[in-house]
Parts: sequence; C-alpha cells; structure tokens
Amino acid sequence: MHTDLLENLYFEEIRDIRSVKQQILDVLGKIARGASADGMGHALMKLLETTEHHVERLDRIFRELKPAFASDAAPSSSLIARARQPLPPSYARLTSREAEVLQLIAEGFSNKQIAGELAISIKTVEKHRQRMMAKLDLHDTAGVTRYAISAGVVEAAG
Repeated sequence: MHTDLLENLYFEEIRDIRSVKQQILDVLGKIARGASADGMGHALMKLLETTEHHVERLDRIFRELKPAFASDAAPSSSLIARARQPLPPSYARLTSREAEVLQLIAEGFSNKQIAGELAISIKTVEKHRQRMMAKLDLHDTAGVTRYAISAGVVEAAG
C-alpha cells in the first residue's frame, strides 16, 4: 500500500480514537441515567466492535508502515500538523465506517474501489455514503472532498 495512503489511514485511526472516547462517555452517561440492560448491552457491543475494528486496522497499518520507519524516518510534518487539528463537531456524528468512506471518496476512490478496499458490497458503500452525506448535509462528491480537506481528513492535492 502507498505510504501516503497508509499515513492517511493511520491519521484517521488516531482521530477515530476520539470517537471511541465519545462512545465511552455515552455509555457512562447511559449508566448514570439508568439505561435498560438491553440498551446498555447494545451500546457496549457497538463500542467493542468499533474498538476491535480500529485495533485491526492499526495493526495492519503498522505492519505495512514498519519498513518505511525502519530507516529511522520521522513521521511527516504534515501528518503531525493534521493530527493536532481539531475535528469539526459534525464529524463526530459519523460512524467509523462512514468516516472511512468519506476519506476514500475524498481521495478519489469509486464506490467499487471503496467496496474492494473495505471488503464490503457496493450497496453497503452506497448506503454508508448516503448516510454520511445526509449527516454532513453534503450533496455531491465535490462537497465531500471540500469537507474532508477542511476537516483535515485528507490534504489538498497540490
């Protein structure tokens, strides 16, 4: 996999850790409000699935980046700067899969390519894309790309 794409994936995972933190806070809030056992079970299962998904992706990224960092190459300054950039509040409404689809769309991937990259069906990609665009009030691919650049999810080609 190309190093720039790996850096973007790594960066995305770092930012998604913030959404996991928010999910933990949501679960704690449900506990404080006395949520039902079913509600708690659902929230905890979603948190566990999200966490496992991120761990698997980070493991894959680290395995593929290891040769690049074996030469003592430091992470790019743009990666460090982007990791420090705050996310817009609207980004927190996305699921981790919707965030992945957002990033891949902004990087120019087609629905078919996204389906292959994420090992899901094209119909599932279309549904994630539709939900993500609705949550962010975006109406076309150009809008998705502009949003991703302004949120720091991807860098503008230059």
